[in-house]
Amino acid sequence: MHKIKWNIVWGVFITFVFFILLFIRLEFLQKNSEPIADVQIIKSQRPQDTWMNIYQNGKKIGFVHRTFTNLEKIPHFNETVLMRINTMGVTQALNILTEGDLNPNMTLSSFNFTLNSNLFRFNAHGRVVKNKLILFTGLPGAQEKSEIPLKDIPHISGSIYDAAFRANLEKDVIHSFSIFDPSSLSIRSIKVTRGADEIIPIMGKRILTKKYCADFMGAKNCAWLSKEGDALKETGILGLSMEKVSSQKAQEGIADQGGIDFTQIASIPSNVEITEPEKLREIKIKIEGISDMLFLNNDRQTFHYNILIIAREHLSSSSTLNNNLPKEIAAFLKPSPLIQSDHPQIKIQVEKIIKPTDTPEQKARKIVNWVYRNIEKKPVLSVPNALEVLKNKVGDCNEHSVLTVALLRAAGIPAQMEAGLVYLHGRFYWHAWIVLYLGKWITADAVFNQMPADVTHIRLVRGDSGEQMNLMGVMGKIKLEVLEQIK
Repeated sequence: MHKIKWNIVWGVFITFVFFILLFIRLEFLQKNSEPIADVQIIKSQRPQDTWMNIYQNGKKIGFVHRTFTNLEKIPHFNETVLMRINTMGVTQALNILTEGDLNPNMTLSSFNFTLNSNLFRFNAHGRVVKNKLILFTGLPGAQEKSEIPLKDIPHISGSIYDAAFRANLEKDVIHSFSIFDPSSLSIRSIKVTRGADEIIPIMGKRILTKKYCADFMGAKNCAWLSKEGDALKETGILGLSMEKVSSQKAQEGIADQGGIDFTQIASIPSNVEITEPEKLREIKIKIEGISDMLFLNNDRQTFHYNILIIAREHLSSSSTLNNNLPKEIAAFLKPSPLIQSDHPQIKIQVEKIIKPTDTPEQKARKIVNWVYRNIEKKPVLSVPNALEVLKNKVGDCNEHSVLTVALLRAAGIPAQMEAGLVYLHGRFYWHAWIVLYLGKWITADAVFNQMPADVTHIRLVRGDSGEQMNLMGVMGKIKLEVLEQIK
């Protein structure tokens, strides 16, 4: 059990935090005012070709190459990211490509996003049609279509800081932008503030720059731009940074072993040892450094005055389903772009796992156990989606959770994803699991084959990948103190 935990509890952090730090650099921005669009039209006439090294605590782990050109009078953007990332002692190569075409007024016409790692490949592409962003996710032959409504036609920018530069922000003034994140297929707000100008060394020169800082879901990133608006340097959470270099410097010297292990530096020390988490009936924890966007108080968790009490659920004969589910519960039987519970392959797999005569609880236990036994537990870099996990049968906690939710929904059992922290060897690590509905919400974890999950599973968010982005604002800030363990 400990070996399984050690290799798997890192998934939420990498997929939904590290990626987004990079995606902020090339995002889909809602139109905020006509002056910004006007400046973009003028700037679009100047081709751009920028290389930046990516560092973690000063150690190079990759590079970014961005270009902006006009192909037959159609503005075209392209960004390539190459990295080697260390998670739980396993170094993996990661390749991200984002490209697309823009309209003459610099609004987005179409985009294509591809992520390749050692084990997984994810693709999302789409186009803007009137007031909708039409998306296609998945690999050729298994693509799913979805739509995101738009109040305005989105814009593309070299970075969120580039948009702030074009808006000509005054010092200490906060400006809000909306960004679309292709890894979670969601739109969120980001606040940017211009700070005092600074002189910094870049490529052997000392350059006067404009400094901007962005608050994204509580996570702070800063950038230093030249007088022309080109990004020269950026810093983010957990020791991540980027700096402009020559093309030759960008393509040499990537660390073979990646940077410092992300899982370890993101974890939180415990003040006491918890020897047998699965035997605890209740745990009381003092928790600080949290955000009001978290989902701490409901179901098995009670949160009051920074004290969190988690009680283990009990399944009884009343833990079942009826045919008249409340509307708000029945909503979690529906498929989504990354949880394809209505897909024939998902339905066929469910029919192999359960019997029509099984009770809802028996169905749930069989599905959780099947995922536990059949999905290889290995750290992967991916945008988790159920069909890919079913095909590859490998993944970390995210992959286990997204497939379990899809199978449960296909079996007629409402289910959602949860994410937060779980205890291991004296520390709390970031982790994902699921919650399913049997007359009440019950936690389950297919990584550990637990139903219900043990009480060291501290839920911070509930919902899809868009909701898990709320974790960004508390990573590196949360402090925990275990006050009481009750067996």
